[in-house]
Order: sequence, then C-alpha cells, then structure tokens
Amino acid sequence: MNIDKDNEWLAQERALQDERAGAASTNDPLVSRYRVIARALRQPLPDALPADFARTLAAQVQNAPLDTRVEQGLMRALVTLMALSGAVVAALYGQSWWPAIAELLPLSSGVALNWAMALAACVGASWLVEQVRNTSSRHHA
Repeated sequence: MNIDKDNEWLAQERALQDERAGAASTNDPLVSRYRVIARALRQPLPDALPADFARTLAAQVQNAPLDTRVEQGLMRALVTLMALSGAVVAALYGQSWWPAIAELLPLSSGVALNWAMALAACVGASWLVEQVRNTSSRHHA
C-alpha cells in the first residue's frame, strides 16, 4: 500500500516540476493527469464579481413578482389545525380547567379585568407598530 502512495506522490511531484519547467509531455499517464491538475492550479483565478453585482441582484429580486399562494395556504391550514386542536382540547378538558381558572381569577375581582386590559393593550400596541412599519415602508419605496 505504501508503494502505491509513494508512486502517487512521486507522480504528483514530477507533474508539478515538469509543468513548472515547461517540459514535454511524458508517457506516464498518471503524471499526465497530474500535469493537467497542476496546469489548472497555475491559472489565475477568475475575475471578482462586478462592482454593481449586489445592486443588480437586489433590483432583480425587487422586480420579481412573489408567488406566496403556497405559503398562505399552508399558513391557513396550520391556523385552522391549531384552532381545531384547541377546540378539541377545550372540549375534552375544559370541565376540569374551569374551576381552577375561576378560583385563580374570580370574575368578581378586578384581576380578570386587569388581565383583559393588559391583553387589549398588547394587541393594540402590536397593531400600532405594524401600522407604523407599513407607513414607513411605503414612504421609503
């Protein structure tokens, strides 16, 4: 096995030396194959990307119409599945949950009202942020 590795290494070195020296082709097919590789490695690298590559690509992507029908369909299916799952779980286990929830948040106290107001504030803040984002993106476009 070492003889094969040694022969391989010697062929690589000979091919590299022959290619550097510009020597004539050899009859050894292994050396000839490695000379092709050595010649390819000596070639200069291709030019870099054009200076306006990023701008051109961004313009192409921006002008390309997006087809999001598949994603929208999958999202609707996922939301529907989650809603159905929640309804099934509530139907199966709701009887045992309600007493614990009623004990934790009695409707006669202000705790439930405070939580409802906090939920409404979070939903309102999220909606407001989205409106500001949409307005600013329209102005920049």
